[in-house]
Amino acid sequence: MILRRSQWIFNTSAGSSIGYGPLNSETGIFSFRDTKNESHKYAYSGFGVGRTWGLSTLLNLPKSSLPKITIKNGELSGAGSTTDFTSTGGLFLTDACKGADLPRPESLEGGTIYLQGAGGYLLGGTGSLMFLGLSRPLLIMGIAKPEFIGIAIRSAPAALWMAGYNEGLQDSVGASFMFGHVDYKGLYEN
Repeated sequence: MILRRSQWIFNTSAGSSIGYGPLNSETGIFSFRDTKNESHKYAYSGFGVGRTWGLSTLLNLPKSSLPKITIKNGELSGAGSTTDFTSTGGLFLTDACKGADLPRPESLEGGTIYLQGAGGYLLGGTGSLMFLGLSRPLLIMGIAKPEFIGIAIRSAPAALWMAGYNEGLQDSVGASFMFGHVDYKGLYEN
């Protein structure tokens, strides 16, 4: 897959996530300014599996008294950010996008598959690489037959990377593989 930079400029992002053992779920928004200088807002949500490690354990730091929510030998954790938090990102077009740039804002709607890494102790950071605009039926069929996931990824018109700060009840570092969807929400007002 060859990626080329889109002329759409990343504005901001925000989101919240929760994790229990290997299971992760999140929801959020991101915004871009198009070539006509109009800003567009997108909402996304995802669910997936991942692996986390205790940050204070990895760094051999003394454990502080962060509140722990333990459910049947697993820990519940969460973090979030608003658009006031610093974030950055970039949009890239794939081979599936035939024009010079995105033809319309709705081109990014559809399914998404993404990799996410996060870490922090109360204050932390998150980074994601998302494929946008995937065929939702192909993703659903990919549950039964994984070859459809590869076909869905190759049909994505764009890929987004974004990163930003967050805060929450966290003492961990980890990565996850997520499935979800992206919906266009119209023009974005700062």
